[in-house]
Amino acid sequence: MQYVDILALKSEFMRVLAHPIRIGIVEILGDKKMSVGEICELLNKEQATVSKHLGVLKNGGILKSEKSGLNVFYSVDICCLPNFLECLKNILEEKAAKNSKNARGVIKSLR
Repeated sequence: MQYVDILALKSEFMRVLAHPIRIGIVEILGDKKMSVGEICELLNKEQATVSKHLGVLKNGGILKSEKSGLNVFYSVDICCLPNFLECLKNILEEKAAKNSKNARGVIKSLR
């Protein structure tokens, strides 16, 4: 596979993930299996909304599903993805703290 093809696949993967609700779903699931109802409750979102995003994540290869009786349970199909999102959160928190300190310094110098 050529480098350009891999870049296109990476871009498509990021597009599938690129929505706050979808990121929230992946973070909530972590290494667990959960039903649509449980995910809806934790996100405080309607079932239709959550189901739409679950479908996008599943079709994008990020989630897998397992039917048990009347329930469908979802889990993350890419084991490193929850760790990646945790790492990203840490980076963003560090940058926000640094920017906050810089902003305070600028405000002090204006006084």
